[in-house]
Amino acid sequence: MSPYFLLTENTFHATYLVTDWLAEFGRKGSFQGVVLRDDPLPKAVRTARENFHRTYQGERSLDEDAWAHLYRLYPDLSETERTMIRDFGVPRHTVTQDPATVFLGRNLNSEAARKWLDTQCAGPDGPFFFVFLDRILAPWWIEMTGSRIINAHSAVLPHARGIFAIEQAALLRDPTLFRDAAGATAHFVDTGIDTGPVVRAMTFADPFAFESIWSCKGHSFMLAFDVLRAVTHDMVEGCDTTYAGVVPAPSPHGAPEFKRGAFTPERQAASEAAYAAMRAAAQKSTPSGFMKNPIGSS
Repeated sequence: MSPYFLLTENTFHATYLVTDWLAEFGRKGSFQGVVLRDDPLPKAVRTARENFHRTYQGERSLDEDAWAHLYRLYPDLSETERTMIRDFGVPRHTVTQDPATVFLGRNLNSEAARKWLDTQCAGPDGPFFFVFLDRILAPWWIEMTGSRIINAHSAVLPHARGIFAIEQAALLRDPTLFRDAAGATAHFVDTGIDTGPVVRAMTFADPFAFESIWSCKGHSFMLAFDVLRAVTHDMVEGCDTTYAGVVPAPSPHGAPEFKRGAFTPERQAASEAAYAAMRAAAQKSTPSGFMKNPIGSS
């Protein structure tokens, strides 16, 4: 396979992705390393984070002091990320575990980022990018890489596009839409917002079996990471083949596109309440015991 990078965010939930990615691909073969959408972190911050992860790896129940320490290290820690710790434990590593991690800046569409990408694409065998981002890449990313970019989206396309897709889908209080949207997708990046050809998509057996919308979102993140790694593995192993991608048919729900600015704190609380209401209704209409295992695929 061509050289390839993992391009992702400098967030706590991305530490799950990077930890498992390095365990599977490490510095083997044509993997070139982790690229982050952020400015370089001070060494002291990187060390403090790594020490926390090493100390608490696997822990699902943190005491008050540990939570306070974690918030100092990750000031933007979300409710979803808190739930991920309770569901999956603290990951072993941070996103900067690899000493060769590249910090590409907060603006991936800057001139500096373009110059870096131009350098990577200068050879005859240009790189492939596997990405998990919450920002839109400029068209020149697609042009310079020859469309060799596959993104992990923490919802099922085309049913829920954009940012905070699962949470904002819940706000519509449409159980059918939510069942169709809850899951994850790997897709080629094009110039639209989550409109590129789909490589692989997976859904949950029952998205209303989770305790909260935040647990559902956390599992959606993890499923997206699993799907992205599986696609990468297939492409690394299948030297003579690659994914063609399938353009999805229009969603019967109108393929809602959710925007970052629309997800206000008030709508965040409303999303939690909407999920709880749909979950309660689903439990009433579901035979006892059916919802014990929310993890499945179709």
